[in-house]
Amino acid sequence: MADPLSTIANVLAVLKLTAVATQYIKEVKQASSDRLRLRDELRSATCLLEMLRDRLEDSEDAEGSDAETLKPLSIASLEGGDGPLELFKRVLEEIINKLAPQNRLSRAAQSLTWPFNKKEVTELISTLERLKSHFTLVMQNDLVELTKLSHLKLDSIQTQVENTRSRSRDEESQRIILWVSTLPYRPRHVDVLETAQPGTGTWFLNHPTFKRWVNGTSAATLWCPGIPGAGKTILASLIIDNLEREHSSSDTLCTYVYCNYAKRQDQTAVALLSSLLQQVLQHSTAGTLPAAVESLYRLHKKHGTRPTLAQVTDTLRALTAKFSVFRVVVDALDECAESDNDALRFISAVRSLGSSVKVLCTSRFSTTFERYFDGAEKLEISAHSEDIRIYLDSQIQQQAGLSRHVRADPSLKEEIIDAIVEEFHGMFLLAKLHLESLSTKINRKAIRVALKTLPTTLDATYSEAVERISNQAPDLVEVAESVLFWVICVKRPLSVLELRHAYATRELPENTPLEDDDLPDGEILTSTCGGLIKVDGESQTVRVVHYTTQEYFERSHAQNLFMAKRDLASISLAYLTLPNFSDGPCLTDKTMARRLEQYPFLDYASNHWGEGIGKLSDSDVERIWHKMNQFLSNKGSLEVACQVQYLPRIRYSYWSQEYPRNVPPLVVAASFDMPQILQKLITGGGLDVESCGTDRVTALNRAAACGHADNIRTLVGQGADLEARDYMEETALQKAAGKGAVDALRTLIDAGADVNARSPDWTSLMHAVSSANLEAVEMLVLAGADSAVETPWGETALTLALTNGQKAIAKFLADQGIPLPRNPAGRRASRTASRKGMFDLIQRLTADYGTVAAEPLQRQSTRVATALTKIQEEEEPPDTIATRVPIPIPEQPGFRRADEEFEDYFLRSLEGLSYSVGFTTMYEMGDLLGSGHFADVHFCTNRVTGVRAAVKVYNVTKRPEPLVIGSMRNEVAILSELRENSHPAILQIMHPFADHNTGRVLIVTELAPGGELFHLIIRRGKLSEQQTRRIFVQLLSAVEFLHNHGLIHRDIKPENILLSDEESLSIKLADFGISKRVPDDSGPWHYNATLCGTPSYVAPEILAKPSSRRRSGTPTDIWSCGVVLYVCLCGFPPFSDELRTPKFPYDLADQIRGAMFDYPSPYWDSVGDPALDLIDNMIIVDMEKRYSARQCLEHPWMANDAPTILEGEEGVRSASPELLT
Repeated sequence: MADPLSTIANVLAVLKLTAVATQYIKEVKQASSDRLRLRDELRSATCLLEMLRDRLEDSEDAEGSDAETLKPLSIASLEGGDGPLELFKRVLEEIINKLAPQNRLSRAAQSLTWPFNKKEVTELISTLERLKSHFTLVMQNDLVELTKLSHLKLDSIQTQVENTRSRSRDEESQRIILWVSTLPYRPRHVDVLETAQPGTGTWFLNHPTFKRWVNGTSAATLWCPGIPGAGKTILASLIIDNLEREHSSSDTLCTYVYCNYAKRQDQTAVALLSSLLQQVLQHSTAGTLPAAVESLYRLHKKHGTRPTLAQVTDTLRALTAKFSVFRVVVDALDECAESDNDALRFISAVRSLGSSVKVLCTSRFSTTFERYFDGAEKLEISAHSEDIRIYLDSQIQQQAGLSRHVRADPSLKEEIIDAIVEEFHGMFLLAKLHLESLSTKINRKAIRVALKTLPTTLDATYSEAVERISNQAPDLVEVAESVLFWVICVKRPLSVLELRHAYATRELPENTPLEDDDLPDGEILTSTCGGLIKVDGESQTVRVVHYTTQEYFERSHAQNLFMAKRDLASISLAYLTLPNFSDGPCLTDKTMARRLEQYPFLDYASNHWGEGIGKLSDSDVERIWHKMNQFLSNKGSLEVACQVQYLPRIRYSYWSQEYPRNVPPLVVAASFDMPQILQKLITGGGLDVESCGTDRVTALNRAAACGHADNIRTLVGQGADLEARDYMEETALQKAAGKGAVDALRTLIDAGADVNARSPDWTSLMHAVSSANLEAVEMLVLAGADSAVETPWGETALTLALTNGQKAIAKFLADQGIPLPRNPAGRRASRTASRKGMFDLIQRLTADYGTVAAEPLQRQSTRVATALTKIQEEEEPPDTIATRVPIPIPEQPGFRRADEEFEDYFLRSLEGLSYSVGFTTMYEMGDLLGSGHFADVHFCTNRVTGVRAAVKVYNVTKRPEPLVIGSMRNEVAILSELRENSHPAILQIMHPFADHNTGRVLIVTELAPGGELFHLIIRRGKLSEQQTRRIFVQLLSAVEFLHNHGLIHRDIKPENILLSDEESLSIKLADFGISKRVPDDSGPWHYNATLCGTPSYVAPEILAKPSSRRRSGTPTDIWSCGVVLYVCLCGFPPFSDELRTPKFPYDLADQIRGAMFDYPSPYWDSVGDPALDLIDNMIIVDMEKRYSARQCLEHPWMANDAPTILEGEEGVRSASPELLT
C-alpha cells in the first residue's frame, strides 16, 4: 500500500530543488531562447507538482474513495529508485550542478553563464515533458496509461539521466587526474621517440643485463650512466616504447619521467611522484577514481594546498600493489634537482613503493650515484658506432645541401660518416653538431677541409656553432640571436607559433593590430640557429638541443641572456596591449578558446610579462616603462591578462569565467618580483596600496602568495595592512606560510604580522606545515605561533605533520613540548604516523600501552559509589524498575530463621514482585558458573525435562544491603518486563523463585553455553573485524531495543555479554542489576545520576565533578559499547591505571573524563579506519555528539552487515527450548 505522507514529503523535496534550479537559471547572464525555454518548462512543472501535492494531501485526508481521490496504485507509481520523482530530482540536480558556482570566489566574482548547448537543453526539456506526462496521468488515476508510460518511457528517461550523470562523473574524474600532477610526460615521450632513428638502440635492448632486469632475474634497479650527449634520452624513449609494446599485460605497468635541467625547481620528489600517480590513474580502466585520490583532491582543494610527499607516496603505494610488475624509467636523473642527493630522495621514494617496483635510471656519471647504486645492476650507455652510422646515413639524405653533394660524389657520404665516427667520442650530440656544421658548406672541397678540423669537445663545438651563426647575413644573425637567447631564457618552452607571434610583435609599430601577414616563417626562425635548437615533432615545442647547450650559454653569454629577458618582457607587454584585444575579456568559453587558438603567445605574455624586470637597471626599466604603464593603466588589458592567468588546466562548463574581476594594477604587478615598479606605481601613480578586486586580494596578499620578500618590504613601507584578508579570509602571512616562502615569512614577521591570525579553520602554522617546509615552521614557532590551536574537527599543527608523514616537522613540534591532542584527530594522526615509520616519535607523544597490552584482559566487577576509582561519595542503592519499598535494615548481620525481624525483612524485599516457590522441586542446582558483585550464577537442570538452564542466586539475608536488594529487584522487574517484548540478543528470564527457608532469591534464565565474551577474548587474544562486527550488530540492536523501551543498561562490558553459540557468535546481553528507566520528561539523559558501573567501562558523565553535574542516559550505554568494541579489536582496554607515568600523569578517572586514549602501533595497524571512526564517535565525552545505537548500526563499518546478521539471528535464543509465554 502506497503511503501518501511519504510521497508528499518527496514532492516537497522536489519542489525545493525546482525553486533552486529556477533561481540559478534566472541569474545567468546573456538571456537566450534556450535558457528561457528551460526556465518556462521548470515553472510549468512547478505548477503541476503543486497540484499533485494538493491531490495527495486530499487523498490522505479522505475517509472514503471517490473519483477525486488518488488511487494507491497511482501514488505508488511515483515512488521507487527509478520512479518519476527520483528521476525528476536527478534532472534538477544535474541542472543545479552545472549552474551552481564552484566556489566562493566564483559566486563573488561573477555572474553565471550558460553551460548547456542546444542539444542538451532539448534533451532536458524532453525528459521534463515525459515526467510531467506521468504526473498528469497520476492525477487522472489512469492506471492503464500509467502502466504503458512506465514500461515505454521511464527506461529511456533513466538512460538519459544516467548518461548525463555519467558525463559529469567523467568530467570530474578528468579534472582530478589533471590536478594530481602538473608534469605530464606523455607528450615529451612522443616527441623524443619521434626523433629516434629506426634501427638504433638494439644493442641495449638485446643486452643480457637489460633482459635480466626485464625478466626479474636480477636486481630490481638498473642504473645506466653515460657521458653528456651519449644519447641517453633517445635511448630511454626506445626502452619505454619497448616495455609498452612487448612487455605489457593487465597486471604490469610502465611509467616514466623525463627530467629537464631547465625545470629543476619544479622537479621535486613530490611533483615527480605525483606524475607517476597521474600515469597510474590514466592507465586505469575502472569507471571511478580510487576513493583515496578523491579524498586527497577534496582535502587540498578546500585549502588551496598540494598533497605532501608522504600522502602521494602512500596513495601510490596502495595503487601499485595491484600490479605484479610496476616499472619506472627515469631519464636524466642528474637533471632532476640542484644536487644529486636531492635527486636520490626521489628514487628512494620510488623504491619504497613495494616489491613489485622495478626502476631504470639514466644519468651522467657521478660518485654520489655510484655509491647509491652499489648493488644495483649497471649498464653503461654510450653512442655505439653502428648507431652513429645508421643515424648519419639517414640524416645526410634528409639535408638538402649535403644530399646534393653526395649525389654528385657518392664517395663523399662514406668520408663524412667515417670522419665523424672517428671524432664522435661516444656522443650522439657531437655527431649531430658536426653534421650540422657541414650542412652550410657550399662545395665538396669545403666539406672535406672541415672534416679534417672537426672540434673534439662540446664547448669547442658550441663556439664553432656561434661563429657559424655570426657569419650569416646580418638579418639572419639578428633573427638567430633573438630566437636562440629567447629559447634559452624563457620560463617555459615556447612553440614555433608562439615564437612567430613574439617576433612579429617586436617588429610591430605601436597601436597596430597583429595580422597573419606580420608573422615570420617558422622554418626561418628555427633554421638559423646553427643546430643549437630543435623542434619537437608533435607539440612543435622549441628547445635547446641539449642541456649542455644551456650550461654553455649561461657561462659564456650571460649578458646576452639578460637582455633577452628584457626583450621578452617588453614584447609580452606590447602583446597584451594589442588592439586585437580591445574588446576586453571573453564572455563565453567558445570565444576564449578561439582567442587562445588565434593568439597563442597570450598565455605566456599573461603569465610571465614581469619575469626579470626586478633585476633590471634603472635605465633598462625606463626603456620599457612606457609599455608597462600602457598595460597597467588599461583596464581592458588587465582583465584580458587576469582571465588567462586564472584559466584551469581542464576545460569544463564555464571554465573561462572563473577569474576575479576588477583586479587593480598594483595587485597585478605584485605577482612579479619588481619592488621598484611597485614603489613607482604608488608614489608616482597614486595607486591605493589597499585596493583589491572581487577576490579581496591586496598587493601584499599577492606578493606574499608569490613569495616576493622585496615586494613585501616596499608595500609595508607604503603602509600596507598586514592583516588584510582575501576571500578565503587568509592574511598575507598565511599565504606565505602556505607556500613555504621563508624570506617572505621572515619579512612579514619582522614587520609585525600577527603569527596567530586564523582563517576560518587554519592558523599560519598549519599552513606552514602543509607546505612541508621545516624552516617556515621553525620560524613561526620561534615567533610565538600558538601550536596548540585546534580546528573545529580537532586537528593541530602537530597532527597535520604526523598525518602527512613530515617526520622532521613533527619531531621539531614535539621537541617544543607541543602535546598530541586527546581527540579523534590526535589518535588518527598517531596511528597514521606509526604506519609511516615514526613509531619512536609516537611513543614519546602517547601513553605507553606496552604493559597494558602484555597483560591478559582483567576481569572487573560492577561497582557502586566509593568502589569506583578515585571517586568519593556516599553509597546509594540503584533505582529499581519496581516501586521502591522502604526496607528497614536489621542491625544484626546474617540470617537466623527464628528471627522474625529478618523474616519480615526478606518478605519486604520481595514486595511487589511476581515469583514462585519450590525451586528445589523443579530444578536441581549444579556447578558454579561464576560470581558477581551481587550474586552467584549456577547451572541448574529441570528435573522433569532434563533441560539445563542458568540460575542467578541472591543471598538476600546474608547480605542485607540496599545495593543487593536493589540489584535483585531490578533484575527480576526488568527481565519480567522484557519477557513480554523479547529481543533475540537479550537474555530471557524463565522463572523467578524465592526460598524462604534459606533467604535466597533465585532467577532462572536461559542458558548461554558459550560463556562470556570476556573469556572468548582471553582465549583468542583479540577478535577480527568481521567477528567483532557480527557481535556488535546484535549488541547494538539489543541496546537500541532497550533505549526504545526507556531503559538504560549502565553496565555493558565483556563479562555481561554471553555467547549462545561460540561458532556463530550469537550473543545475549545479561545482568540488569543496575539498569534504570530514563524518566519520561528528562530527554535522553537526566542529572543526579548514581555513581555506578564497571571502572574501565564507565562513561565520563558518571564521573563528572561536582557530583551535582553527574548524569546518565542512553549515551552512557554507547560509551560502554565503544570501550567493548575497542577491547574486542585489540585485546586490551583504552583506559587503565597502568598507563599512568610521569609523562602521562593521569589516573583511570582522568583518562575517562578526557577521553584520553590512543590506537597504539603495532596493535592497531591491521584495523581499518572505518572501525576507528566508529569508536571515535562512541567514545566521545560530549553526550550530545555521541552516536546513538541507530547511528552506530548505520555506520559504514557495520551498515552492510546489519540486516543480514539480524535476520540470521531471528529466533535464536539459547540451548534451552524452555521459554515462558
